[in-house]
Amino acid sequence: MKIPIITEFELKRVVKKKWFLISTILTPFLIIFYAAFPVMLGKAAQKKRVIGFVDRTGRVIAHFSSKKNAVKISLRTLKSLKGGEALLDAKKIDCVIVIDKNFLKNKKATLYMRNVADIALITFIRSTLTQITERFELENMGIDPNKLKEILREVKLKTLKFEKGKISKETMQSVFVLYMIFSMLLFMGLIGYGQILLRRVIEDKRSRIVEVLYSSATPYQLFMGKLLGVGIAGIIQIAIWLFLAVIGYFYGSSLLPNIAINSFFSKFVLFLIFFFSGFFLYSTIFLTVGSLVDTEEDAQHLMGPIMMVITLPFALSFILMQVPESWVTIFFSYFPYSAPYFMMMRATISSVSIVEIILSVIVVILTSMGSVWASSRIFRVGMLHTGKRPTISEVIRWISK
Repeated sequence: MKIPIITEFELKRVVKKKWFLISTILTPFLIIFYAAFPVMLGKAAQKKRVIGFVDRTGRVIAHFSSKKNAVKISLRTLKSLKGGEALLDAKKIDCVIVIDKNFLKNKKATLYMRNVADIALITFIRSTLTQITERFELENMGIDPNKLKEILREVKLKTLKFEKGKISKETMQSVFVLYMIFSMLLFMGLIGYGQILLRRVIEDKRSRIVEVLYSSATPYQLFMGKLLGVGIAGIIQIAIWLFLAVIGYFYGSSLLPNIAINSFFSKFVLFLIFFFSGFFLYSTIFLTVGSLVDTEEDAQHLMGPIMMVITLPFALSFILMQVPESWVTIFFSYFPYSAPYFMMMRATISSVSIVEIILSVIVVILTSMGSVWASSRIFRVGMLHTGKRPTISEVIRWISK
């Protein structure tokens, strides 16, 4: 049996590459960076702004300074706009607000800024001035603004997940983060390693080494060896990422949403099943395309529309996350090319029976087996085919032979 030998060769061919080590180490840091980047931007946006205030009513600035907001401010009282202009030129203040005498009637103010793109500051000033005018109007009507604020105070809603007769401590944020992690790994693994297979097949076909390989192994053995070798390389890389994730979980659990460790591992088992079955399903597409073309340029043209279809389930799963029990979501949970994402999503954010999960997995596995059979027959002929790209009728004839 030559499949284990070819599998080992293809595995070493992937693992020994420098990019494998670099991507294995770099990818977790990139994920952390992208997750932390919005927080870093938020902190940068919280720098204190110095606001020059020209209050011609004599009543607004006192209420403005008492308002609390995420934007940190420091007020500087000015007698005129000219003094504010000099401070703006000297970069000692960030903006100047001019409140006219008729402000409480016409509700109009003027803002002079050095940076007109500071949306956070503009929004803060507009909302604060609006609240101040509302307060004055309520007082004129004899209504206590503080009592009205208490009446209109928003209700705090605690959300807990109910699954299989038990109340889980997981929140919406935690299940969303959990699905985002697994769906990203699934997407990167299925697409990334599929493209590796595509390049390997084109490389072997272009170098004509496949003719030598066919003399010592059958096309099916070569086909399965490539699939298993690259697939195991993907499992190794994801296992390393999981190990780093577990370390990160215990080290920084206080900084993360409330993700139960048992839930994490149960979803990881499901992820592995879908990854390996989905890998065979998706990779056969890449292997088929690689065996049909002679150059990477031809492959890119052929893969363009295919990639759009392949990436669609990943994007749709986030859109349909709010309706996990709708007929559309359920349909995609059993459609083989979208099931790895949608069943993973449903199992993470809602309650799904084990029967549904098993049925979805069976559908993906059976489709994968059919794809492997059809793709291997195309691979058998396509690897020796050069010149003009075969037509669809020719490809169908290769499968039926």
